[in-house]
Amino acid sequence: MSMVSQYLKRFWHEEDGVTIVEMVVIVAVILMVVIPALVTLGQAEEARLEEIADKLSK
Repeated sequence: MSMVSQYLKRFWHEEDGVTIVEMVVIVAVILMVVIPALVTLGQAEEARLEEIADKLSK
C-alpha cells in the first residue's frame, strides 16, 4: 500500500479525524454568520462617522 492510502485509511478509522472535520464545519458556520454581521456593522459605523464629520464641518 502506498503511504497516502495508509494515511487515508488510518484517518478514516481514527476519531480525531472526525473531530477535526466537525471543528472545521463549526468554524465555517460561525464565519458565515460573523462576516456579514461585521460588514453590516462596519457600514453602519462608516455612515455614523460621515454624519459626525458633516456636523463638525458646518
